[in-house]
Amino acid sequence: MFRKNVDDWSILVYSVTKMGGPMNKNITSKQSICAVGEKLFALHGYSGVGIKLILDEVGIPKGSFYHYFASKEAFAAAVAEHYFQQRIQPIAIDPSANFKANLSTLLNGYHQLIDELFSGHQPRGCVIGNLMVEVSPQSPLLHQTLTHLYDKWLGLLSALIQQGQQQGHIRADLSASILASVFWSNWQGTMLRSQIKADKIATKRALVQCMQMMTR
Repeated sequence: MFRKNVDDWSILVYSVTKMGGPMNKNITSKQSICAVGEKLFALHGYSGVGIKLILDEVGIPKGSFYHYFASKEAFAAAVAEHYFQQRIQPIAIDPSANFKANLSTLLNGYHQLIDELFSGHQPRGCVIGNLMVEVSPQSPLLHQTLTHLYDKWLGLLSALIQQGQQQGHIRADLSASILASVFWSNWQGTMLRSQIKADKIATKRALVQCMQMMTR
């Protein structure tokens, strides 16, 4: 049964490649700065990261920073987009694959991300989630960017869940959009919990258990 397959996944040890390896020499300076910003915002939050800290970490003069980013808010928006493109977008479903294959890809992708977030001395949270907690509508550019990325993220999850419903693996009494929101909220909750209790296995298991609750 499909549920048994998901149960088996809950005890699998994923053999993954660390995503945060050396940067390719062809990556642009803007991408490199965003990669550093991703780590800084995950560790310190939006309010805890100043321009000087960014410059010191990247090793560039202020003029180079403002060549790419008009403000700290614009930088944070670019970092959020970078995070989504590098970490979340690649987990999108393959229309030519079946639900089980796509679900395996999604869970493996999230587990890789968890491995990376737990790779330092202190677990790092989800950059997009962290920024959402801190940013208010008074920061229109960042607020708009985060809203857009949230909608895209839920769209990716909804597409997978809808495929599972069509193939008879996911409960159909709730809409795909509602179940996608439940999964996303569970993801953010596990990231917040990891800041208090750094248990990587429990964090991975929570995602699998959330998907189990959706299965038929």
